[in-house]
Amino acid sequence: MDGRIEARKVGLEAEIATLKAMVAGEAESEVEAGPPTSDRRGMVKLLAASAVGAVAGVAIFNAEPAAALTGDAMTVGGSFTTDTDSGLTIFGTPVGLVADGASANALFPGSGPAPTSNFGAVGLLYVDGAGDWWASTADGTQGLWRKLAGPSTAGQVHILPAPVRVYDSRPGLAPTSVLPKVPTVGNSPRTIDTTGNGSGVPVDANAVLINLTITGPQTPGYASAWATGPFPGTSSINFAAQQSIAATTVVGCGPSATIQILANTVTDFLIDVIGFSQ
Repeated sequence: MDGRIEARKVGLEAEIATLKAMVAGEAESEVEAGPPTSDRRGMVKLLAASAVGAVAGVAIFNAEPAAALTGDAMTVGGSFTTDTDSGLTIFGTPVGLVADGASANALFPGSGPAPTSNFGAVGLLYVDGAGDWWASTADGTQGLWRKLAGPSTAGQVHILPAPVRVYDSRPGLAPTSVLPKVPTVGNSPRTIDTTGNGSGVPVDANAVLINLTITGPQTPGYASAWATGPFPGTSSINFAAQQSIAATTVVGCGPSATIQILANTVTDFLIDVIGFSQ
């Protein structure tokens, strides 16, 4: 939109103010002179409402594409309020995006890499070249982007084509290069890298969907999975001595998509990643 539209909007708003004053004047005249002898007041209201509609139409449904200078924010649309004196609907300060179309309401061309390492602002949307939608959740903070949807997501959750085993504490079993290959020490947490073994989990994942398997525990007990920090005192799975048992759970991620696993007894365990979210 150019300056002509803004000037027209200002002019129409001035006309509205004048017409409202005329409406108020007519009301006072009617009180003094008795019943009205014409429908002039109704005509004034109609003209005022038409002027308001013209302002709204220019601001929302203008045929020219909305535009802004590179780096500047673009705002289209606005709020509507009802004037208590005249009953007129008044178009107010622009507050967001309003669009209407037969096949699509808005187009956000996708380009470039994911913005996860960039600084953002609350409410900022971005579509990367892979077709993933991102929303920034903090002002001036790096990395606080959350994926809304994408070609490989189920909602916000990515489901892997097949589960990937990222850890097995048993010696000689894949993935053999992921250490340590020893059973748990009771009540001692172990850090697991969910990006390992080519799982496809990115380092900026904020949660993972995993299958936690316990095998060969020496005594009955429980195991817990959590993101980072001290043991939260919760259980993700309970088991009997020498039992092999599995449970599926969602776990928040710590730094670089790591998670913590703790068992209160000596046991081997396995971690298979099923999906993740960003």
